[in-house]
Amino acid sequence: MGAITKLTAAVSKKESLRTTVPRSIVQQLNLTSDDSLDWQLEVRDKELIIVVRPLKRTDEQHRD
Repeated sequence: MGAITKLTAAVSKKESLRTTVPRSIVQQLNLTSDDSLDWQLEVRDKELIIVVRPLKRTDEQHRD
């Protein structure tokens, strides 16, 4: 099993949730507070998989 984080409400009375990116992942992906994460859902072998890809500020600028 990988790192486990707890979800908390991002804003009260809203459906968005917030979590913390584990330090090991921050270090492995060299993330900073200005980076974004691209979240995608995929089905693989009848399982729902969440794929998270880091987007650096320069990556985001190229997506516009």
